[in-house]
Amino acid sequence: MRTYSYRAVERLPRTRGVRRGGRRRRRSALRVALVLLVVAGIAAAVAFALRPHALPRQSKSIVAPVPGPVSLPARARWTPNDVAGLQAHVREVIDGQAFPPSTTGVTVADARTGKQLYSRNARVALVPGSTVKLIVAAAALDALGSGYRFKTSIVTNGELRDGTLQGNIWLVGGGDPVLTSDDLRRAVHELQLAGVERIHGNVYADGSRFGNDEINATWLPEDLPYGWAAPASAISIDGGSEQFTLTPSAGTTAKVSIDPPGARVLGSVATGSSYSDNTLRIDALPDGSGYRLSGQIPYGASQKYWRSVPHPTRSAAIALFQMLRLAGLSVEGFPFVGTTPAGRVLWEHRSAPLDRIVNQMFVTSDNHIAEQLLRAVGWKATGVGSMHRSLAALNTFLRRKGIPRAGVVLADGSGLSDHNRVTAQCLLGVLRFMARHKGRQAATLLPRVGMEGTVSVRHLSPEALGRVYAKDGYIAGASSLAGYVFTAHHGLVSFAFLVDDWQHGLDGVWAGEDQILSRIARF
Repeated sequence: MRTYSYRAVERLPRTRGVRRGGRRRRRSALRVALVLLVVAGIAAAVAFALRPHALPRQSKSIVAPVPGPVSLPARARWTPNDVAGLQAHVREVIDGQAFPPSTTGVTVADARTGKQLYSRNARVALVPGSTVKLIVAAAALDALGSGYRFKTSIVTNGELRDGTLQGNIWLVGGGDPVLTSDDLRRAVHELQLAGVERIHGNVYADGSRFGNDEINATWLPEDLPYGWAAPASAISIDGGSEQFTLTPSAGTTAKVSIDPPGARVLGSVATGSSYSDNTLRIDALPDGSGYRLSGQIPYGASQKYWRSVPHPTRSAAIALFQMLRLAGLSVEGFPFVGTTPAGRVLWEHRSAPLDRIVNQMFVTSDNHIAEQLLRAVGWKATGVGSMHRSLAALNTFLRRKGIPRAGVVLADGSGLSDHNRVTAQCLLGVLRFMARHKGRQAATLLPRVGMEGTVSVRHLSPEALGRVYAKDGYIAGASSLAGYVFTAHHGLVSFAFLVDDWQHGLDGVWAGEDQILSRIARF
C-alpha cells in the first residue's frame, strides 16, 4: 500500500473536495507561473485586506435551491445575416493569438433546434477537465430523475429490550454524495430517543451498492491525499474527507481534533512563534487506519485542513461506532464492513433532491459529488456501481441518446483524470439533451458566469450578466467552458469551448471566451 507524505503548508488545501487546477502538465503552465510570481505580493496583500480568512471553508450544507427559469421575450428566427454576424465575431476572436489553431474546439448552436451557428474543430477530442461533470449530471438526471433522493439507513437484526439492543446494526449506504457527520449524529440522537442505551453487537457499514472502495488508477499519486480525489463509496461521509482542526497553544503542542471521529492520529505538532514557518506534515499511515502528524504551525488562530479518506466504508463504520460511544451509548462489539441481512429499519435519512445536488456540484465543481453520481448511474444500469460498470453505463447513455461520442474517452466522472478526452460536439450534444428534457431549467442548474461559483471570476459585459450559465474545467494546460446563453432575441443558445496547450497565457483565452459570450447574448 502506498504512503503519501506532503508538507501541509504547500499541499493541503483548506477547502474540501474542490480542485481548481494547478497541475503543471506542459511547459506553457510554467509561463503562467512566472507571471503569478510577479503579482503574488500584491495579490496576497489585497486578499488579506479584503477577506477574513485565507481560503473559504466549503459548507457542509446544500447550496440554495435551484433558481427558476429566466423570463425572456419571444424567440426570433435566426436569419442568414444573424448567423453571418455571429460567425464573423467568433472567428475574429478565435483567430487571435490566444487560441492555438489545432487544439481549440469551439461550437455554438441553437439549444432547441440544434441549428449550428459556429463550429471549429468540433470533432477534435481534447482534455475537458471538469466539464465532464456535464455528462455525468445529464446521465444521472436521466437515470434517476431530478427529484430522486439518496437514502441512508440504519438496520438491525436484533430486538430492543430494556434499553439494550440485542444484535448488530448496519449503516446502509445508498450513495448519498452529501451525507455529513451531522447527519449521523442526528441518527445517534434518534436511536437514543427510541430508547437505545446499549448495543450488544457490532457496528457495520455496508457500501456494497457501489462495490468495493476504489481509487481511480488514472489519477496522479500527487492528487490522492486531497479531498478532491476522495474514493467513491455508497456510504461516504463529509465528501470522503477527514477534517483536521489544529489549535496552536503557546509553549506546547497544538491541539488536534478530527471530524468525522475515529481515525488514529499519531505524533504531535509543535506551536511556533507568530512568525514561524508552517512545517506541518500529515502523513497517511500505511494501513490506511489513520494519520501521523509532525512539524509545527505558527501561533495564532485555529487552522483547518482536509485529507481524503482512503477507505470510506470502513471509516464510516468507525465514525458511527465512535459517535455512539461519545453520545454515552455502550457498544460491546466492534466496527466492521459487511453486507446487510434482513432486518428492521431503526433510522432513515433522505438527501436533498438530485437537481439541487447537481446544482451544488456545478457551482462548487465538487469532484466527490461527481464521482458519487457516476457510481449511481452505474448502479441504476447494472445493479452495482463499480468504476468499470459506471464508466460503461456513461458511454451507453451517450450512445442511446444519440450524442456524438467519436474520439470520446471517459476515465472518471469529475474530470480530474487527464486521460479524459471529449469533443466540443459531444458537450454540445449533452447540453441539447438537457435543454430538450428540462427546458430553460437546464441552464439554471449551472452557475451564472461572472456571478457565482467557480465561474464568478469571468468578466462579461453588463448586459450579458445573468444571461450566461456555464460549467468550467481546468487542469494545467487545458481549459474548457460549456453552457447556455439566454440571448436577447433568439432564445437559448448552447456553446462549448475546449482549449488545450495555449501559448500566450490563460488570461487571453478566458478574455476571448468572455468577449464571445457577451456578444452572443446581444443577438
